[in-house]
Amino acid sequence: MNTTGKKYGGRTKGTPNKLSNEIKERLATILNEAMDSIDVKTLTVSERLKLIQISVQYVIPRLKQVEDVTDEMPTNFQIEIIDSLSKYSDKELDKAIKG
Repeated sequence: MNTTGKKYGGRTKGTPNKLSNEIKERLATILNEAMDSIDVKTLTVSERLKLIQISVQYVIPRLKQVEDVTDEMPTNFQIEIIDSLSKYSDKELDKAIKG
């Protein structure tokens, strides 16, 4: 029996990796301790901005590009350019609108 390309057992799709979670928690602890030890008042303006720039990446999730995918075919429509409606009578306009 050929089982090439088929996955049996193991983690199911979407299951978090235990090691990744543990590393993230340790990094968060280290970063919190490091941030507590920094005296922000002694930093220059450019150093403060750099600190904010780096820190924001870990606090606010990055936005991912979302592609709008639709299976629907575009609706057919006809565009008629009308120079002036004053050339037409009300009946002609009503007829054109109703199709």
